[in-house]
Amino acid sequence: MHSVLIIEDEILARIGLHQLINWEKHEFSLLPDAADGEAALDLIRRHRPDILLLDLNIPKIDGLQILRHLKEEGMGCKVIVISCNEEFDMVKEAMKLGAYDYLRKLNLSSDELLGILKKCRQELRAGSDRDEKLSSFAFHEIRYDEIMNPNGKDLFLNVGTYRTAMCILPPAGETAKKWSEEHSAYTAAEVSKKWFGERSVEYMQVIRGPQICCFLFERRFSGAFFLQLHQELTNRLHGSVYFGIHETVMGNADAVNRAIILAEQVSVIRYYDVAQTVHYFPEKIALREHSPRGTQQMLAGLRESVETFSGKDSGDMIRQILSAIRTDPYTHINVLRRIFMDMLGIYSMTAQKLNGTIEEVRVRDDNCHYQKLMMMNSLNLIERWFLEFQDIFYSRFFVAYKCSRSDLLKSIFSYIDRHLTTQVHLSEAAGEIGVSNAYLSTVFKKEMGVNFIEYVNQKKVDLAKQMLDEGKLVYEVSDVLGFENCTYFSKVFKKYEGISPDGYKRKE
Repeated sequence: MHSVLIIEDEILARIGLHQLINWEKHEFSLLPDAADGEAALDLIRRHRPDILLLDLNIPKIDGLQILRHLKEEGMGCKVIVISCNEEFDMVKEAMKLGAYDYLRKLNLSSDELLGILKKCRQELRAGSDRDEKLSSFAFHEIRYDEIMNPNGKDLFLNVGTYRTAMCILPPAGETAKKWSEEHSAYTAAEVSKKWFGERSVEYMQVIRGPQICCFLFERRFSGAFFLQLHQELTNRLHGSVYFGIHETVMGNADAVNRAIILAEQVSVIRYYDVAQTVHYFPEKIALREHSPRGTQQMLAGLRESVETFSGKDSGDMIRQILSAIRTDPYTHINVLRRIFMDMLGIYSMTAQKLNGTIEEVRVRDDNCHYQKLMMMNSLNLIERWFLEFQDIFYSRFFVAYKCSRSDLLKSIFSYIDRHLTTQVHLSEAAGEIGVSNAYLSTVFKKEMGVNFIEYVNQKKVDLAKQMLDEGKLVYEVSDVLGFENCTYFSKVFKKYEGISPDGYKRKE
């Protein structure tokens, strides 16, 4: 049977597709439906369906984005687009991205659907036959934990004595591309398998989690062989692929295990973002078990700059710490992780002093910061993440920091928060606080870098975005926030966001 995934947000349309044909009779198995793009990617990741029935206009991640994911990952499933008549331009773009065919959603017949499904099945079977021919050479697969298990599979069955161990690490990726990251190792394995098959190269693939591909060969290869494979993988995975290679005669399981460990040292090389990507490891890398010189002084400088909310100075200290790590290779990754935990701890303690926590800071919609740093596999990514984190941190706690240093500012912000849904005037705020208009205006501009009304309007716009995200209409938001009319509200909103409230709502 060939598996089929229906990706459609309208429940009646999903029910109609279920009932349109007898799926089991025609040897198709339906996976659980996906009502939005995020659920679709999760199901694709877990089940690897043969065929997708894809509605282009779905929430969260649209159909075109899903097609781009499939293309980037080299997924071999057939995608049948479900289209309305007015979506012709989107359908054309979908076909460019590799969609197999499309169905008109209105008046779809069972014969039309079944005809396209059978064509897909025929081509999938033809492709499977080609893959079997390619893999007719000796190809074996084993889990890493079976290498040292005496009751496990025989590593040397039909293969011979191994002489080369190779570890492939796909490009380091961001969490925003989690689906791509988790499957890039599998993609690397599939691309390699086809490449080896075309050259009749026998190998053993060792399964080592979702991020690492290991291969064992019974002979050694020239440098050109690995460079050609490296180029093929780089083209397919769109980033820097790293190879770790260890060459020796592996006469038993212990020797195989040691060879794989040596080849996997390429993870240290990638962590340091070294430009050279193909590495031979005759022995273990000598890893330093202590922090780079001057780390404690730099951490003290970072603490001082964070506690005084000096963004430029703290940014410079982050760059200095990462620069010191790069110029003193190779330190054990666990030592480096402790340094990054200490850096994050400085922000955490500062937030606590302001009666907050760093979990209030969301970087790319994620607030699991300690776990994030532990999982990052590139110093470049870590540096960029820290700089992004600190900008959001300062934005989140800036008002609390200013209030902690000035009772006057604390009173001003309290007044603004209490009157944010009315028309806020500087003169009324000054009168309630007990200072002159000029004094309040001068102090506010000096401390905040913007004038009083600009700050109030930005706060109103931020609250307006939350309300629009919750589904409120533009005129409702305008009324709640105390604007004179919708026209003035739209003018203020566009000044700060570069888009009208209606445009922002449509974008969401």
